[in-house]
Amino acid sequence: MTIAPSAEFVMERLLQEATREFPGWSFQRDRSGWTATHGDTRLTRPSLAALRALLRLHRGTRRN
Repeated sequence: MTIAPSAEFVMERLLQEATREFPGWSFQRDRSGWTATHGDTRLTRPSLAALRALLRLHRGTRRN
């Protein structure tokens, strides 16, 4: 029988992935959800997954 990882462990792992995927951005969690900050830019979404999706779009539009 395997033991499932704790929710805290999973969230820490996802946060590490987000930090590697978006260098220069800092991530914080509060009552309103997740916020990513880079310089004067702040983006907030209710989940880390939604925030990462938005950052991918943001990154794509800056490249074009």
